Amino acid sequence: MPPPLPDSSSPLSSVDSFKTATDSPNHVADITITDISSPGDADSETQYRLARQLPPELKQHCQIYLEENIHAIALNLLDDLLPLGRKGGDNKRATIPDAATRKDVSFCPPPNHIALLSTLIVHPDFTNRPKEETWPETANNSLVYLRCLLRTVGPINAHFKEAFRFGSGPSRHPRGGSPSSDSENELLEDTWGDAPMEGKYFRDSVWRRGQDFFGVVGWAFNCSQLYPNRWYFWRQWLDFMFDVIEADLLERHRLDVEADRSGGRMEEDKFLLLRDSILAGFIGQQKGRLGGLKWIMKALFADGSKGSSSVFQEMWPNEHRGISKKAINKRKRSQVNLEKGEYGAWLDDESIYSSQASEPPTPQKLLLSSGKSKLQTLEPPFVESIQLRQRLFAMLSYLCNFLPDPPVSLPDLYESYVEHLKVLPLTVFNAFITQTTSALRLDSQISILQDILMLLMPSNAVSPARVDADRYDANGTSPAIIERCFLPYASNTIEASDNAKVSMLLEELVQLVWVDGTEQFGPGLVDVVKRGVAAREAKVRKKTSGRGRGRGGPIVEDPEAEAKAVLQASGQRLLTLARMVVASLESEGEGESTEEDEIEAKGGNGESLTSA
Repeated sequence: MPPPLPDSSSPLSSVDSFKTATDSPNHVADITITDISSPGDADSETQYRLARQLPPELKQHCQIYLEENIHAIALNLLDDLLPLGRKGGDNKRATIPDAATRKDVSFCPPPNHIALLSTLIVHPDFTNRPKEETWPETANNSLVYLRCLLRTVGPINAHFKEAFRFGSGPSRHPRGGSPSSDSENELLEDTWGDAPMEGKYFRDSVWRRGQDFFGVVGWAFNCSQLYPNRWYFWRQWLDFMFDVIEADLLERHRLDVEADRSGGRMEEDKFLLLRDSILAGFIGQQKGRLGGLKWIMKALFADGSKGSSSVFQEMWPNEHRGISKKAINKRKRSQVNLEKGEYGAWLDDESIYSSQASEPPTPQKLLLSSGKSKLQTLEPPFVESIQLRQRLFAMLSYLCNFLPDPPVSLPDLYESYVEHLKVLPLTVFNAFITQTTSALRLDSQISILQDILMLLMPSNAVSPARVDADRYDANGTSPAIIERCFLPYASNTIEASDNAKVSMLLEELVQLVWVDGTEQFGPGLVDVVKRGVAAREAKVRKKTSGRGRGRGGPIVEDPEAEAKAVLQASGQRLLTLARMVVASLESEGEGESTEEDEIEAKGGNGESLTSA
């Protein structure tokens, strides 16, 4: 089983690490999605080293090693050179000359080397069907080195943007074919003017195979559903790519803020570096195709379904297949040592009947029945993908918030995201909105929960604008809005799934506000919750299920039985939560009265009446 995802908390996804671009709100209910914050270290100097290109001879040696598939030697050499370098004052080719006297310098490989190493992380010849026994270790070492490079030199100095460029030729190569080396070689040339790189795996890199970044993301998310053996490697690749994109956004924002404070830019040049970010470049590729936002959302919610699989296809031919049994037995037979009694696979009867190629694993179903309870559960790979999907959405909203002319407007981004969430199956929907595991900021969670609720509320529901217009216009919430506008109502449809979603959304929203504690619910919360639970259950009962026994036929099973079970369980949890909230209010009230009584017992001035 794959190791757990590393902690993805960051200035883009962690509430506590933000310093808002405007005045910090007094409490969570006043936070808005337009308060997406600037990096917490915007005032401090970056800790990244300056990058210095490799000496020509070493660079040539590394390129030869990589082209000839002697990757281990190249990685060892690059790894040894990374911490070396001279003080910034001796550096004549520093990326940022103004900082040359303040920083150390590290040797950095050219972008085409980085592009190749980032391919080895996920290429099937190095992962699920390695051609050499040591190549899986090469893939791991490539990932370790690139992460070290990102942490040491940073995304800008290392020229990750130049390395992560997709080809501009045909969006898909013929199955089994390979990209041409002549027409696309110039796209990934070294930015320092070196000759184009050759070699099979450079020509067959993910940057040549993929039609664009979101096309690769869509296929990776499909693998989380269809091919767990491939998802294990794509998950690592996505996690690294998102770390690079996030670091790139934060560093460019920091430099833009410094430039604005120095007064060296005109208003039209605001956030000039952020406009040239890696993520902005990826989004810019989508113009004129399916529409940027539509394409992004297709990738973000790729789930391995038939429609999704037809849009986002594998990067390499039959990449989901593992190593063949014939190759395994061939390797075993080569490991023969008669003196030690090692006979390889020569005495393995099964090897005689081994197939010529291994079959791909059976694609897993998105939702699997768990027996008696009939409640659906999600497979671990798909659950792992949800945080990564949320991280990507958080980075998109970060970029679209700060840019004066974003490629996608922030309201459109949230509206499209909410529309896609609304129609998800119940279990998947619940996994996306659960705040305990969410990678989204708290203000984003509140806005998303309320936006979905508004889509599901009936026409006779009280509008939040009538209760607290300023708060709602700022995409915030309050106990009054929740109690009067959402809790008492059923869904605007008689579908059990929609009413269950309303109940689950309310669970999350009440918890968020209660845990924040800056505003309190009223003492009538339990009664309001009871009315809402009863209203939703009554609404579902109105639907004619069509169950019953036909003339001599079998009893037809209720197709919404699972949704009704989810609705009932959610209603019980919501009622229990409401009772806990009211109980906590009563205990706080008793605590306050006890302190007042104690003061009175001491004569009103804190002194004991008997002490005199």
